[in-house]
Amino acid sequence: MIQDSITKYIDSSRSDMILLLEKLVNTDSGSYTTAGVEKVAGFISEILIPLKFDVQMLPGGKYAPHLLACRKGNGTKKIMFLGHMDTVFDEGTARKRPFCIKGDRAYGPGVCDMQAGIVCLLYALKALEEAGFTDYGELKILFNSDEERGSETSEKYIIEECKKSDMVLVMEPGMPDDHVVIERQGGGIFNLDIEGKPAHAGACPLDGIHAIDEAAHKILAFHGLTDLSLGRSVSVGVINGGTRSNIIPEHVFMEIDLRARSHQDGLELMEKMQKIADTSYVPGTKSTLKKVMYRPPIEKTPGNAALYRTLTAAARKLGITVSETYCGGGSDGNYTSAERIPTIDSLGPVGSLEHTDGEYMLIETLFSRCKLTALFIAELSA
Repeated sequence: MIQDSITKYIDSSRSDMILLLEKLVNTDSGSYTTAGVEKVAGFISEILIPLKFDVQMLPGGKYAPHLLACRKGNGTKKIMFLGHMDTVFDEGTARKRPFCIKGDRAYGPGVCDMQAGIVCLLYALKALEEAGFTDYGELKILFNSDEERGSETSEKYIIEECKKSDMVLVMEPGMPDDHVVIERQGGGIFNLDIEGKPAHAGACPLDGIHAIDEAAHKILAFHGLTDLSLGRSVSVGVINGGTRSNIIPEHVFMEIDLRARSHQDGLELMEKMQKIADTSYVPGTKSTLKKVMYRPPIEKTPGNAALYRTLTAAARKLGITVSETYCGGGSDGNYTSAERIPTIDSLGPVGSLEHTDGEYMLIETLFSRCKLTALFIAELSA
């Protein structure tokens, strides 16, 4: 039986899985550490190629190339997996704070977000290969190198490839208490430049046009769009302007965060933000709003819910408890769900405190989530 074969293989591979995780975590792979991300891609390719995957690297621009791997099976279902090879940590972090195990937790930069998810998927695929399982139509993997920077160069590949698939499984870290995600908040980053006119603040203040005054009005207007009860927020998180206190400031730069629970809310917020940007509260100022990135929300679609039902059925067979939750952060699954491709997120091992020095992964979930991922693939293929 496929379930028994999966369980036996993964139980026998526990040490190898930990060793691979240690190798990944101890490789500096921040978004801008191109050589490190390429090294991680090499480790992944060394496993996928013997598993008969066709592996290719896609251009990543200023980031490392993205890894796309495909393998054909004997069935009909086309399953796509998403994950990322980059972390948020600066080069040198792995040396200062290498992989370690304390009690039932593993620590290190990117250990749960999301090097453990990579290990989980790779060994789930190895378990299926060991069992001789090829009942899927196609397995496709896209590991990008810029997810932590908003998938700036990989978004186009994600959308293009997901449209060729029947479903998308995202290997982001599982949520505490064994949650997975079929509903996620959307979010975006926007830059605003405000142009005024400099003048001497004492001798001739009326000759100037005060960019910071304009910014103050705009900040209040932006923040007035927030309604946390509906999961909508706009927050100015960065502001730079002015040169000296005795000079009327001629320029202000702002970086703005947008969050929305529904795609329609996101579109409406962006439209209202543009109106605020186009309004001159201080006559003579000019403002330019630029969208840096926007991930639509993952909404609880019928397709997402159907995937979750299949997942929970597989979990019951393994004696694993799993439940779904809403998540405030975004992932690349936001893009695929917005394309109405059934998507389920946070299938990776459970951890917490991502993006901090305290980031950890619960070790036992590396193995339980790996078994679940492998059986999930088998159940979906059927």
